[in-house]
Amino acid sequence: MISYKIKIPETLLGVLMKALQKKYLLFLLISTFIWAVVPMLRYSLPLDTQEALVWGKYCLWGTTKHPPLSGWLAWSFYNLVGQTDKLFYVLSPLCVLIGLLGIYKLAKCFLPPMSALMATAFQMGIIFYHFSAVEFNVNVISLALWPWTAYFFWLAYQKDKLKNWVLFGGFMALNILNKYVGSVLGIALFTFVLFNKKAWRLFKNPKAYLSVIVCFSLLIPHLIWLYENNFEILNYIESRNNVGKIKLMARHVIYPVKFLLAQILFALPAGLTFWLFARKSDKTHLPKNKEKEIFLLSVGIIPTAFWMLSSLISGNALKDMWNFPSLFAWGIIIFYFFPQGWTSSACQKFAKVMLGWSLVFALAYAGQCLFSPSERFHSDCKKIVTNLQNKWDMAMPNQPLEYVGGNIWFSDMVALYGNHEIKPMICLKPKSNPWFSATDFNQKGGLVVAENAGEYQKFRTQHPDRLSEPETVEMTYASPLGKKKKKQLIWGIYWGIQDEE
Repeated sequence: MISYKIKIPETLLGVLMKALQKKYLLFLLISTFIWAVVPMLRYSLPLDTQEALVWGKYCLWGTTKHPPLSGWLAWSFYNLVGQTDKLFYVLSPLCVLIGLLGIYKLAKCFLPPMSALMATAFQMGIIFYHFSAVEFNVNVISLALWPWTAYFFWLAYQKDKLKNWVLFGGFMALNILNKYVGSVLGIALFTFVLFNKKAWRLFKNPKAYLSVIVCFSLLIPHLIWLYENNFEILNYIESRNNVGKIKLMARHVIYPVKFLLAQILFALPAGLTFWLFARKSDKTHLPKNKEKEIFLLSVGIIPTAFWMLSSLISGNALKDMWNFPSLFAWGIIIFYFFPQGWTSSACQKFAKVMLGWSLVFALAYAGQCLFSPSERFHSDCKKIVTNLQNKWDMAMPNQPLEYVGGNIWFSDMVALYGNHEIKPMICLKPKSNPWFSATDFNQKGGLVVAENAGEYQKFRTQHPDRLSEPETVEMTYASPLGKKKKKQLIWGIYWGIQDEE
């Protein structure tokens, strides 16, 4: 426990802790507000966000990239805010806020209340919790789900109450319904059970098996969907295997090390701040508890180690963002294994510095929005879609546009902002869009959009004699403080069977 030079009555200590919690909650709300507002400097929703919205609109129990949860959440929230793009940016910082609250609840199981607050504040210095979380996708949802899943497991393990086991099973299912990588957290929790002899009693606990039943029961509709669609998701997973640019055997070592260094770099602001505060403060100690140590190391280390081991064996390059939710316990680990006897004043200063890091990254992101003339940031999506629809109407005056296909960015854009129902046949591959009828698509045809001539030619190679000669439509984009740029967008027509007749 944290030691104090002056003995403080328990009631007074409780009042002080409530005051601290309120101040810290204010820090969280300020950070949430900042990251809800700053992305509004963008003019267009990110690619992953548009894709999630399309999934939510058309996909019931699965997609060919991920399970369905991100689509459900995106489309539900989008409609809740009146399909307003700017207000949709609130969803990502809300997910982060929910995740941080989950981290605090978990931290209180291992740390004194004040240290639990600081362990949660620590996460605000990790880039995944703000700068990288702007683009709503499955990784952002994981930030919210992983801490609560671990928390309910620990609660169920310690108190063995039925409701906690059911909640754990439910959250584990949500993790997997969001992204299959959520199962890695299950591997970490199972590792804790294996390496903690006291936890072996769970193998004889009916309540623990009930959590497994709850989890798989919630997954059954998705598993049926996968079976009915020939496990098309496996093709996407296979496409993510990337040997990278390094062809030598050294890649089996270089890629895992590079991945680990990237995670350390992302957490460097938090780690550096902790070190600066810790070196000037008095140290304290916590009672040794092997069980807690094994749990924290399992949930904090195993997920990252899983990716490194997979790269070590396969030699495949890893995307740094795959480890998005895996750092959720790093703050708790730091404050558990290196406990600090900070005063309430020092704790408040630490939280303020963590909020400062959030502000610094917000300014960096604002600068990117204001000065970077990126088409992904500043495309006038509605204007582009109107131009494309006009081109279709002139080319096909007697046939309404029902399908758009080709480039994922522009296909989703047309599907979201079209003036009527237009279905996106991404990459012109019916197998990759099983929620639509391939027969209906081939019968009616549709608009084809490509980012450049080379991409359009690729589509023509896939569908010889079905695509028209490419034509262009001009799109312009500019950052608020940057120069206006122009780009030629390539479009054409996928001839339907009825058109050939």
